[in-house]
Amino acid sequence: MKTLIFLIYLPILIGFSTSETDNFEIENGKLIWQKVYETELTKEQLTDKIKSSGNFKNVELNESGIIAEINNLTLDFKGYGSSEMSTPMYIARNSVNSFVQIEFKDSKYRVSIKNIKLIQNYDDALSSQGEMTDLEVFALKKRNTEFKSSFLKKPSKIINFTFENITEFKVKEKDKW
Repeated sequence: MKTLIFLIYLPILIGFSTSETDNFEIENGKLIWQKVYETELTKEQLTDKIKSSGNFKNVELNESGIIAEINNLTLDFKGYGSSEMSTPMYIARNSVNSFVQIEFKDSKYRVSIKNIKLIQNYDDALSSQGEMTDLEVFALKKRNTEFKSSFLKKPSKIINFTFENITEFKVKEKDKW
């Protein structure tokens, strides 16, 4: 009987423990967004695209790749398909500042976005314009060792959508004229 009950609940337990985290990871109590892309671009072409995109500030090239910053990035909840009223306030009313590291290897590049801070866009009853809050406050629980289930619903998906849109660089297709 115990075995039967265990077998019934096993899929539920496995599904919950391997929940989708939308490219977010917890490393030493800090939240990191990380994704690997395959590319046909050379390191130089990719560097040029990153610099010309306008999404990255203080871009520096070093031996392992590129380091840069993201400043005042608006989280694209509308592009994701959400309205302001159905989006958590900390997503809809804030922009993002963060540190970015892009590493190159073979025909791939890995983007790591760290030290993610939410910047309040305007004054309201709960906070003032320019106020900074670490994303970990809204995303993590249990001394920053686990994701909050509320974060893994819509917020992580909106942030993931926004970060993917600014970090995926493709080869420009030639006109088929």
